[in-house]
Amino acid sequence: MSKDHTIAGSEKGQRLARATYPAYDRNKLPTLHEVLSRKTAPPVCLYNFYLYMRDREHASEYLDFYLDVLEHENICKAFVRDIKKLNLDLNIEYPEYSVATSNDGGVQRQLSASSRESNITNSSGGVFDSPSRPESPYSGQHIIDIASANKAPRFRHRDSVRSNKTNTTTGNLSFYGRERPFTKDDLRESAERIYYKYIYQGSEKEIELSDHIREKITLAMEEDSGTLNKRADPWIFYEAKKEIFSFMEGEHFPKFLRARAFGNMNILQTMLRLVLGLFFLFIGIATALSLIFLDVKPRTVRIWCLIPILMGVTNLFANQTELSPLFVLLKTSETKFARFQWVKEPYIYRLHIKKGIMVFLASLLVSVIITAIFVAVPGHRL
Repeated sequence: MSKDHTIAGSEKGQRLARATYPAYDRNKLPTLHEVLSRKTAPPVCLYNFYLYMRDREHASEYLDFYLDVLEHENICKAFVRDIKKLNLDLNIEYPEYSVATSNDGGVQRQLSASSRESNITNSSGGVFDSPSRPESPYSGQHIIDIASANKAPRFRHRDSVRSNKTNTTTGNLSFYGRERPFTKDDLRESAERIYYKYIYQGSEKEIELSDHIREKITLAMEEDSGTLNKRADPWIFYEAKKEIFSFMEGEHFPKFLRARAFGNMNILQTMLRLVLGLFFLFIGIATALSLIFLDVKPRTVRIWCLIPILMGVTNLFANQTELSPLFVLLKTSETKFARFQWVKEPYIYRLHIKKGIMVFLASLLVSVIITAIFVAVPGHRL
């Protein structure tokens, strides 16, 4: 992994971590579109989804691609607004915009309709809000198995060109601290950075796409690269963005909801709970057996074994359900090992409370049964 890649990844994670997320009192699980639009709060916010894709699924390149395309679209919107503010003719300065939005209604709704207003949260350091929609924009689309898709034939390019483009960072193209209007060269640089980072064969974060989509992007980026009118429009990646959205929505997002909406522990924490559960259960059972074979009177003394047994069983249940009743009581959720954040999504917290009560009652019932068996066994001194 290159140094530039590490720096860029950490900067994106830091921006997501610093972002503010409003809490909506919804009575349902959030959709992927709501998460990507930053309309959800921890533990089902965009930052947690980013951590999950990176640490659990090891597929953060798909989310990175989607977010980078979103930023590229916002650069396009800002460029169009700058042209209009200068009272320039959009058809002359940026003819690709009018052609694409007139031929594709979906692109027009996504870009043209929102070009008058950009939901940029510079103060919070967050990512950009995409246009608000009541439902998932691609729900109902056919989900393509990207993981099994064959790689399309690529065109030969000079390695030096790819090296220069993949080393390009978003520092000069970002909305954060922008001091000058965007130009077509900025759009082209942003498009090339996305292409050579995610689409080009052997790129640092190459993603799997359907053959026809990869071919169309390659043709748009490579065959037009020598012309005077270099393409830089964001709808080059429009179909790829839709496919990646469908892929994440069908493959990764349900797992994310199971882990964060119905759980509150990191994977390392669950392993620790397994070790602690077995340890306390061993202590409780060993103590109970010692009291039995020492024939300690009265037998009610064995009831004290309920404490380590309950601790052991509770930790084992927490390992299986990935939810800690203690964390529910503290209204916290674990993002990384021993790193916590408040649960700010009301509906998710209600789910945690219900599941936490069930886990605790089940643990208590099992522990009482085990302890009762040990108390009922007659003592026999060896």
